[in-house]
Formats: sequence, structure tokens, C-alpha cells
Amino acid sequence: MSKQHLVLAARETEYVERIVSYIQHSSYGESWQLTAFTNPAALRHYVRAGYSIDLIAAQPSLLVELEGDIAGTSVAALVARHGQCPRYREVLQYQSIPQLMNELTAVHDFYGEQKGGGSGSSLSAIVIAVYSATGGIGKTMLARQISHQAGVRGARVFYLNLEQWNATTLWLGDEGREDLAQMLYTLQAQPDKAAHRLTELRKRHAAMKFDYFAPCSNADERLSLSGEQGRLLLSTIADSGKYDVVIVDLDSRMDPLHQAVFQHCTHLVWMVARDAVIQRKTELALGYCEQKWGTAFKEIKRRIRFVERSGTRSALGAEALPVRLDAVIPSVQEWQEDSMSYERAVPPAYRGAVAALLDRLAIMERGREDGGGNRTAAQSQNS
Repeated sequence: MSKQHLVLAARETEYVERIVSYIQHSSYGESWQLTAFTNPAALRHYVRAGYSIDLIAAQPSLLVELEGDIAGTSVAALVARHGQCPRYREVLQYQSIPQLMNELTAVHDFYGEQKGGGSGSSLSAIVIAVYSATGGIGKTMLARQISHQAGVRGARVFYLNLEQWNATTLWLGDEGREDLAQMLYTLQAQPDKAAHRLTELRKRHAAMKFDYFAPCSNADERLSLSGEQGRLLLSTIADSGKYDVVIVDLDSRMDPLHQAVFQHCTHLVWMVARDAVIQRKTELALGYCEQKWGTAFKEIKRRIRFVERSGTRSALGAEALPVRLDAVIPSVQEWQEDSMSYERAVPPAYRGAVAALLDRLAIMERGREDGGGNRTAAQSQNS
């Protein structure tokens, strides 16, 4: 798809240069063609010349210069605080650049919906759920590394953490306020607004190359999440047309939410290890699914990709794993969780194992297919 034409106007040269540099070196450069101005006369001349413009993002003082020339044009006012320019959709000028771009995208999508259009694709994303019947096996390590490497390959990725005890602020930062809780409320109270709310609430981690929600501070929000709500949440993200891959990081429970995710996912990456306790828990969990979900679990079993974390053994010992392995991930005992050193701490062997797993799941470079090879190539637009 063709790029969207964004006109950015601000009086501060350094600010404009930072935005231009970010877009040039990020995935937004694939979806936005940026023209930037600091001079009011040059901006006015460009607009009056009739060039194609999909969105103007400008400071209120510069928008005054365009009175009468931008009727019918999608406009975002870059404000220092909300309420400065209520005539237009307001976006805070000074915030993290990834979040600024997310909000500008949301404004663009809003105007598209108002005009009866839409920038989304009808394609549904590949959904990879990462699960284990036991904690401490490195599930979140694997989920975020899958997310990162898929993003490096050029896929548009959303990382969705649905753990009760969500500690992702340690490495994603604490930007955002109850984004997941707000998204869940929208799904319940205004489901028709969910797609637009997704665009408003999502955060972007520039280094990790994926989007995510800031977690709920109240664990009850996660515990109250029903299977139907989980399905709606996942469908909203996967069917938005904004992502190629959605990674769902689950805890070790086995409740209706897990069943909904298992049924909705394309691949269920289930982590195991050559540890007698972990093996026994895996057997018990599989047995529970067979008994509780009956015929529905037969279809789910076809999606399970068992991944062994090597180098883990208990004093009880363990025989060969009673499942067919799709991949082996090395154990990283010395892993540092500090967000500043995270990427430097990923050993080459671990990165290589995850890359091999992505190949097996058919998360292709600049494209996507499921295990059956019946997916369409990923679009380059990151709307």
C-alpha cells in the first residue's frame, strides 16, 4: 500500500529534526511520508499548492496561518496541554516519540472512520500464545524474544501480557496508566469503539520493536477477565489490520481465559523441560484439558508446539520427554532482567534458537504464513 502523507509543523527546529530522524529510522517510515516545516510562510505555500495531505500535525499558532486553507483536511493540534485548541483533535507535543506517533495514527484513523473509510486491513494476525504448566521456566523471556525478533524481521508485532503478576514494567518502563484496564472497560461498555481505543492506548517500545499495553496495577482486573472478554480482546488486536503477529504471554493457570486464547491462537508454544516435576505438571495439565474440554481440545492439540528449555534437571531425574519437541531453547541462568542491559545480555545461542523457532512457525522475513502455508504476505503499511 502507498504511504500516508504527514505534514508536521512546529517552530522548534530541534524538535522537528528529532521527529524526522525517528520516522526515517523506524517502522513508521514504511507507512508515513513526512514533510516538515518550521516556517509559517513555507507551510502555507505548501498547503495552497494542493499537494496530497492525509494528516496535518501542527502547533496551534501555525494552524492559525492556515485558516481557510485546510477545510476537509485531517488535522491534529500539537498542544502543550489539553484544552488549548479544542477546535481540532489535540495531541500532546512533548511526549515520547513512539507514543506521539501512535496518537497521530489514532487521529488519522479517527478521521478515516468519520469519512467512512479506514486504513486497516481485513487480514487477521498470526497469534502465538506462550505457555507452560510451571513458573520459572523462562516463558516471558521466550515470549518477548519472539516478539522482538519478529519485529526485527519487519513484522508488525503486539506483545500482550495476560499474567496475573505482570512485571513487564521492569523492562518496558512504566509509561502509561492502566491501558489494559481501560481497554477492557471499552470492550465491555463500548465494544464498537474498541478498535479506535486500541490505537489510542497502545504503547510502542522502539528498541524491542513491538507495541504493548501498560499493565493493570490491580491484579483483580486480570482475575476477572472471562474467556469471552479475552476472546474479544484478542480478536480486537488480531483483526485490527494493524499487526502481523500477536504474542500472548500467559501464566501457568488453566482457566476459561486460557481456553479462549488456546482456541483462538495459531500456534501454542508450550514450554517443557527434562525435569521430573515439570514433566509431571505438564502431564497433569494436558490430562486436565483432555477431561475438561473434551473434543474442543483435539483441535487445540494440533496447534501445540512443544519447546524444551535445555539444561534443567531436578534431583529426581527425568526420562526422555513424553512429547514431540518442535524446538530446544538453551537455559540462560545468568540472565539479567535489567531493561537497560536486556538486549546485550541475550546470548547468540538463545537468539539463534528463537530464530529457528520463528522459521518453524513460518514467521517469515517481511511476510507471514501459518504452518499450512496459507497466509498472505504481510503488508508494508503500519497503520
